[in-house]
Amino acid sequence: MMKEKNWLTWLTVLALVVGFAAMGASVWLSAQAAKQTQRNSQLAGQLYQASRTKSQEASSIKKRLDKLASDNSSLKKKNSRLAKENQALRQANQDLPAASAAAGLNVWETEEKSGKFQLKIDNQTGQAVSDLLVLAVAANGRITLNSLPSYFPVGGVKPRYFYRKKVAIGGTEGSLTGAYAGSDMVCLFADASGVYWFKGNRGQIEKIGS
Repeated sequence: MMKEKNWLTWLTVLALVVGFAAMGASVWLSAQAAKQTQRNSQLAGQLYQASRTKSQEASSIKKRLDKLASDNSSLKKKNSRLAKENQALRQANQDLPAASAAAGLNVWETEEKSGKFQLKIDNQTGQAVSDLLVLAVAANGRITLNSLPSYFPVGGVKPRYFYRKKVAIGGTEGSLTGAYAGSDMVCLFADASGVYWFKGNRGQIEKIGS
């Protein structure tokens, strides 16, 4: 009987020891789990912050790249415009000698004879010109090649004009035909190279082309 009590006591003590050990293990595991959870939370926070930083950096890089692309596009447009302007300047410089020569053709009205207005033509271009067309225009301002058609609308009054196939160097005369009474003279003609020119009522020269 005594042995049986001792045996029960021993079992009870063992059960208590095992229980306390299990409880201690559970507490330790819970503490470890809490620590791991905290570490995981910290790691997740660090990863999130790193990801957010990288996202911000990527967004900043994209903005800089977009700005560079926009700047490059703007520069390309400016370069294209400058190239066109330079081409126009080079062409104007090339045309300058011919334009200066073309400016040597002068036409003016002298008098009226038998109902026709007489013209004096002075060719000081240094070469014979061809297809000379002189028009009398009633204008208050400067007449340009682009504005010329507006003075003679389709179906309107025909202008007084003078045409001659060839005009030699020096002076010659002619007369205007037609009923339109305009006091400003403009002319169109071709030089010896076959390039056509327009001379306005203020003496300005414009190249028409071949």
